[in-house]
Amino acid sequence: MIIDIHYHLMPAVTEEMAARFAKHVVRAAEIMGKTVSFEAIVQKALETWADPTGERLIALMDEAGIDVTVICMVDNAGVPHLTQERIQKANGIVADVARRYPDRVMALAGVDPRRPEAPDMLRRCFEEFGVKGLKYHPDYGYDPCGPESYKLLEVLAEHGGILLTHTGPLMPPSRCRFADPRLLADLAVDFPELKVIAAHMGAVDWRSWANLALHQPNLYGDLAMWDAHAFGHYELFCRELRDIIDYAGVTKVLFGTDNPLFNTVEPTRNWIHLLRGLPANAPDGIKFTEEEVAAMLGGNAASILGLE
Repeated sequence: MIIDIHYHLMPAVTEEMAARFAKHVVRAAEIMGKTVSFEAIVQKALETWADPTGERLIALMDEAGIDVTVICMVDNAGVPHLTQERIQKANGIVADVARRYPDRVMALAGVDPRRPEAPDMLRRCFEEFGVKGLKYHPDYGYDPCGPESYKLLEVLAEHGGILLTHTGPLMPPSRCRFADPRLLADLAVDFPELKVIAAHMGAVDWRSWANLALHQPNLYGDLAMWDAHAFGHYELFCRELRDIIDYAGVTKVLFGTDNPLFNTVEPTRNWIHLLRGLPANAPDGIKFTEEEVAAMLGGNAASILGLE
C-alpha cells in the first residue's frame, strides 16, 4: 500500500496563488538541476491545480500508483480576504472530496488558531464535515504550542484527530522561527495521545525533529519536499535518509508529496520509483531494506490512520 500523507487540495487557484507557490516549484527545480520557466509554471498551475471535485487528485493517484491520500486545507488568518466563511467553505470542499472517495481519500481541515472562532470552526469540521484532523502552517506567524493553539488542539484531541504541521525553513514571507521542530516538544507532555506529523521532518533541521521523534511515541515526519534533493543530490539524500532512520527509527518516516506543486516538475511516479529502488541503488556503504521502504511508503501511515 502507498499512502501520500501530505497533499494540498486546491478548490480554486488565483493568479496570486499560482505565482506564490510557483516560487517553491522553481526552487525545487533548481535543486534538481532543472531549468524551468516561472511563467510556464504559473500557467500550468492555473490550468491544472484547481480541483474542486477531487477528480484530478484521483487521476494523479492512479497514474502514480497511490492507494490513499490525505488531503488538507490551509488557513492563514493574516490574509484579510480569507474570512472565516471562506475558509470554512474550503474545509467543506475537502471534506466533500473525502466523502466522495471514502476508500481513497481522508481530509484534514485548515484552521488558524489565531482566529477567535477557531475552536468552534474545528469542532464543526469534525462533527459536520467529518474531517480526520488539522493542518497547521505556523510559519504564517503563530506558535504551534502557544495558548491560542492549545485551545484548538484541545478540540483536536477530543475528537481523536491528527495534526499535520509544517516544519522547516521556507523563503520569505515565511516566519521560519515558528517552523522550528523543537517548538513541538511540549505537545508530547500536554497532549500525549495526539498523533503529530511534522511535515518535511524539519527539512535541513531534521536532526531537531529526529531527536524529538526518538523520544516521543506519537511524533512522526513526512518526506514531502525531499524529492528535490533525492533527484538533484541522490547520494546526499540517501545519506541523510539513512541517518534519519538510524536516529529516529523507520516507523517515524511517512511518504508525502506536497502535491500538486512538485508533480509539476517531476512526476510523482518517479519519486515512488526512486524510493522503491533504494535497496538496489543506494551508494556504496549505505543500505536500505525492502521492509524499510514498504514501511515508509505506506505501512507506517496505515498504522497511524487505522487502515488495513
